[in-house]
Amino acid sequence: MTKEKATEYMNVGFENIVKGIGELGYDINDDNFKGTDERAARGFLQMVLPKKEVEAGIDAMLKKTFPAKYKEMVISKHNVAFGVCPHHLLPVVYRISMAYIPKDKVLGLSKLSRLAKLLARGPVLQEDLTHDLCDILHQRLGTEGAAVYVQGLHMCMAARGIGAHEARLVTNCVTGIFLDNMATRQEFIKLVTDNHPTLV
Repeated sequence: MTKEKATEYMNVGFENIVKGIGELGYDINDDNFKGTDERAARGFLQMVLPKKEVEAGIDAMLKKTFPAKYKEMVISKHNVAFGVCPHHLLPVVYRISMAYIPKDKVLGLSKLSRLAKLLARGPVLQEDLTHDLCDILHQRLGTEGAAVYVQGLHMCMAARGIGAHEARLVTNCVTGIFLDNMATRQEFIKLVTDNHPTLV
């Protein structure tokens, strides 16, 4: 499957969605609907990156490491990322905090934020996103342990169904020293939840 083929499918899909909107009584011949199907398809493809592109991006980031000079917690908190819910294909806004304790190498600080934003760009459950990030920072980076805390605003809950616009889904994952050492885990949770900025 190529990106071109995916674009073709998405264009047809959104063309039918616009027709469905017309069936609901809206004037889809209005100028505002001109090119809507193609714009919507492009927008959706920006939120759902090709799986191979995501994997290649992760591999590239993990190759650019630096020798670890200390064994203290490395933490990047309150990173905002966007994705879609695989159940309804509606947007999700995430605020992601993550940490690890180095063993032999560290990632550049900006790479942590980029990693979170890249991994979120797909139809993935928040629980899976949380555990995948944790696994990458622990197993693939080769650290003493990792911790990830994710707060999600899900449009499938906020804008439809029960309309729970105030609800936020919180998930976390801890491995290695964060799992074995309660004090380390509590330090991480305190650092990422104190004065935690709100999601809209």
